[in-house]
Order: sequence, then C-alpha cells, then structure tokens
Amino acid sequence: MLEFLNFFNINVINSSIRLATPIVLAALGAAMCNKAGVLNLAIDGKMLIGAFTAIVTTYFYRNFTSLGMAYPVLATYLGVLTAMLVGGVFGLFFAWMHIKYKVHLVILAIAINMLALEVTVYLMRVLFKQAGTWSHPSIVQLPSINVAWISSIPLIGRFLTGYNAIVYFSWFVAIALTIMMYKTSFGRHIQAVGENIEAAEAAGISVKKVQYFALVFSGMLAGMAGAFLSVGHLTLFTRDMSSGRGWIGNAAALFGFNSAPGSFFAALFFGFADGIALRLQNVTNLPPYIVQLMPNLLTLVILAIVSYRGKIRELKRTQQ
Repeated sequence: MLEFLNFFNINVINSSIRLATPIVLAALGAAMCNKAGVLNLAIDGKMLIGAFTAIVTTYFYRNFTSLGMAYPVLATYLGVLTAMLVGGVFGLFFAWMHIKYKVHLVILAIAINMLALEVTVYLMRVLFKQAGTWSHPSIVQLPSINVAWISSIPLIGRFLTGYNAIVYFSWFVAIALTIMMYKTSFGRHIQAVGENIEAAEAAGISVKKVQYFALVFSGMLAGMAGAFLSVGHLTLFTRDMSSGRGWIGNAAALFGFNSAPGSFFAALFFGFADGIALRLQNVTNLPPYIVQLMPNLLTLVILAIVSYRGKIRELKRTQQ
C-alpha cells in the first residue's frame, strides 16, 4: 500500500492534470463539432499552429514593444489570445471550405494537418534559423495561480490549485458547454443539427450558423491548447509539438459520447495515462519507447471499445 501511495504521489496527479489540459480542450472542441454533425479531424494541426503562434507572438511582443519589456507576463497572455484568434481563423477557413464548397471533411483535415506541420517548420527556419526546436530566454511561462483558501481544503485542495490560467479555463469551458448544451435553446439547436440536419432545417434552424460556430469555437480551443504546450507547460517550440494530442482529443470525445462532462473526464483519463507513463519511465528500467507507446495503445483500445459498444447499440436499435 505504501509503495502504491509513493507511486501516485501529489506530483504525479498535478502533472497528469497539466498533461490532460490540451487534450481536454481538444476533446471539448471535437465533441462540439460532433454534436453539430461535422467531424473535425484537423484539431491536431490547429493545435500545432496555435503553439507556434503563441510563442512567436510572445517573443516579438516581449522584445520589440515597451509594454512587453515592462510586463513580460503580459506578452505571454497576448501570445495565448493570439493563438486562440489564429485557431479560430483556421476553424473559419475549415468551415467555409466545407460548408460553402462542400470539400470533404477528411480530405480538408488531412490538408490542414499537413500544412500546419510544414508551415511551422518553414517559418521557424525563416524567422529563427532553426529546424527542430526553438526557444528564447526572454519568453516567460504562464504563471501558476495559487489560491490559499482552495489549497487548505482537506484531501482535494492541493489538487485544485497551483495551475496556470489555461488549466482553469479548460475547466470553465467544460462547465459552460454542459450548461449551454442542455439548458439553452442554442444548445438544443446544436444537438438537433447533429441528430438530423433535414429535420433541423425544416424546424427553421440555421444549420450553417450552427456548424460555423462549432468549427470556429473548436479552432479557438485548439489554438489555446497549442499555446498551453509552448508557453503554458514549456517555453519552447519543437517540430510536431502537438504529438497527436489532437487525435487523442478526438478519441476522448468519442469515449465521452460527445458530451462535455464525458469528454472532460475521458481527457483527464488520457492525461493520467501520460502522467503514469512518465512516472514509470522514472522509476522503472523499461525502455523509453515502450513507455511512450502506452498512451497511444490505450487510445487504440478505447476506440475499439467505443466502436464495439456503438455496434451493439445499433444492433439493439435495429432489433426493436
């Protein structure tokens, strides 16, 4: 029992919550799109673009504006907001190409993901003469927020404080989406579009507006998730920094049945898998590549379970 407690110490839990944050944001965005009837497989690419945008904006604002020089943290927050904006713009482009020109969602997602990978590497070479990893000592990480009265809560207090603003924002988004989806007319419109587009149009619901909103909002969340990677969790950018977290977010949304609470807790589950994998790498002699494979293998297992459960439900529905 003591060994178990030593393995799952507070540092592992706090680290897991941080690792889960970009997956939470990706999962919430994917769930929103799935509810609106549009499969968004470009989240990983938008996350990568967000990571690059955040650190580049932070660097230039920090070093070439008087306000950024005086208030370094302000430059970092501006980088996060810019990443959200750019992610939203890519979400708008994604929506425009699909809704107006009927470009296939999967083809469009592949194009954006490939474009994000190549463009970020190209711009890193052009701007900073680096090809793999870039960082700068002037860039300040998003500060952690410690709330004394929360940390004093017995048992759970230490798990709920000491994170940066993006972590707390992801929790807020999960709660806000839950309320919106089940307590507002717009949330019901989103669900109606996802369940039956023709019926939603017949009821006077603007399907295009709903899907535009879902894709733009998802892009903004993906941009923020990327910003967390480059200026929230670390202070650097590396090639393919998203490392498939957008895809894991898609899997978490499916595992959570496209509900905000379900997607949130599924993403936390994946984050804890990452945290446990890192802990195993530190305390065991397992080869690093085996430990790093664990979250991806877990994703495949969960997708298989979700697919199987979906087939069972469909079979029961046809038998009724």
